[in-house]
Amino acid sequence: MATQIDIVNRALLAIGARAQVSSISPSDGSTEADVAAVLYTPTFETLAREAHWNCLRKQTFLTLLQAAPGTPENVSGTSMPTPPQPWNYAYALPPDCLQVRQILPNMTQTPNVAPTPVSIAAPLYLPNDMALKFQVALSYDPNGNPIQVILTYIDQAQCVYTANLPNPQFWDSTFQMAMVASLSAAFVPALSLHMGLMQGQNALAERLVNEARVRDGNEGVTSQDHTPDWLRVRGCGNTTKTGWDSAYAGFQVRGWGGF
Repeated sequence: MATQIDIVNRALLAIGARAQVSSISPSDGSTEADVAAVLYTPTFETLAREAHWNCLRKQTFLTLLQAAPGTPENVSGTSMPTPPQPWNYAYALPPDCLQVRQILPNMTQTPNVAPTPVSIAAPLYLPNDMALKFQVALSYDPNGNPIQVILTYIDQAQCVYTANLPNPQFWDSTFQMAMVASLSAAFVPALSLHMGLMQGQNALAERLVNEARVRDGNEGVTSQDHTPDWLRVRGCGNTTKTGWDSAYAGFQVRGWGGF
């Protein structure tokens, strides 16, 4: 099972370094460990944002911080702080979030309400590859401290995001290889000065990132067969409502967008 030290030592081997390290946090005192201690975290965070790696995918309900006047959570406009217009809600950014991928509505059945009959063959349609419009922004807590928030129109929102998980124990083999290539390329200016080697490692990391984008996209839901709203209202295409259409009709969503 890989550790951070394993990743660092593999990266050192990739650039032909003879030395190996025993610790980077704290450093074991070697030049290689000192360099790794500085470069490991920013290299990981940059790589993690380059693709929607499945091994770093996390989904959770968000904590509501602000609600617009007139929403069920802030009917009078005085019970909660309000988000910037035109957004309805502001949620706390998860503390381990490196990149927000999607915002999803709460699909939990309402208590004491009979479930809507649906066909298991009928997918739930969410526009734009299941993505609802959102924006990550800077806000302030009641004490005036700066905080990062997610602005959206959705109540009881869920967030799909890239988690800050620098422990290689949970990485798949492709992400490990990409991290080794990226880290070894970062080591070159400090330890080797072999610029050709750096370019080769960068090219390898880029290839692995592109492969991950294709693979993770194929494993997820990338398209949905539906008639666009602007065609449906003109009587074109299949206008028959499925059970999922009826179930989704209760979500009053405005401002669709990508991510």
